[in-house]
Amino acid sequence: MKQTFDETAWYTIAAKVSGKVIEVEGASAENGAAVCLADATGADNQLWAIHHIDGQYYKLINKNSGKALDIISMGSVNGAQLHQWDFVDGDSQMWFFEEKKPGAVAIMSAKSAKCVDIVGMDAEAAGARLQIWDDVSGDNQSWIVTEAKQAAAAPAAEEAPKAEEKAAPAVEEAPKAEEKAAPAVEEAPKAEEAAPAKKTTRRKAASTAKKTATRKKTTAAKKKTAAAADTADKPKRTRRTKAKTAEETK
Repeated sequence: MKQTFDETAWYTIAAKVSGKVIEVEGASAENGAAVCLADATGADNQLWAIHHIDGQYYKLINKNSGKALDIISMGSVNGAQLHQWDFVDGDSQMWFFEEKKPGAVAIMSAKSAKCVDIVGMDAEAAGARLQIWDDVSGDNQSWIVTEAKQAAAAPAAEEAPKAEEKAAPAVEEAPKAEEKAAPAVEEAPKAEEAAPAKKTTRRKAASTAKKTATRKKTTAAKKKTAAAADTADKPKRTRRTKAKTAEETK
């Protein structure tokens, strides 16, 4: 029976008996890296995409490595352990799900119909390896597949930089205030521009004073000249008068 999985989501696969999840050991991205149990941390090597292939079969792809859950040497006997490998569309990389207990499923190999099982039934041990085994409906063959909500919530955590980006313009407003204040500082040159008008007035005043002084000097010179002329005429008049008097006396 075909199960329903969101092919855009990531899932954790936890042992029903212990809650520990299936991960790629050491967060390796190499072919052949072992698959085991570990405490759930939400790390990428514990997240799996479940993609439908055909009919009831699926491939399980690790988020960290992009490699598929696979059986070593394409095994089909009890005890064949699991690892990761590049997906090659082989039967040892194809799986189907069968409901066992409420909320739990068995994950079974398309090659042998054997179940994903915990080596030594030691579900409590971190690092316990996984294998395939005949279906015995045991707790160590029961798995809870859960969509990883923390993975879906990851984009929300990235919203913080957006808030900072919005705040950035507020910080940049300060230069605008300075730009407005700048014209007030530049008003001083206007006062200096008025200075040439004063200089022009002084020049005009100096020019007027100079002209007045020149006129006064000219007037004074004219008066002196006139006075000198009068002085020069007076003796002549005296001589003439004396001469006239002498003639009259004769």
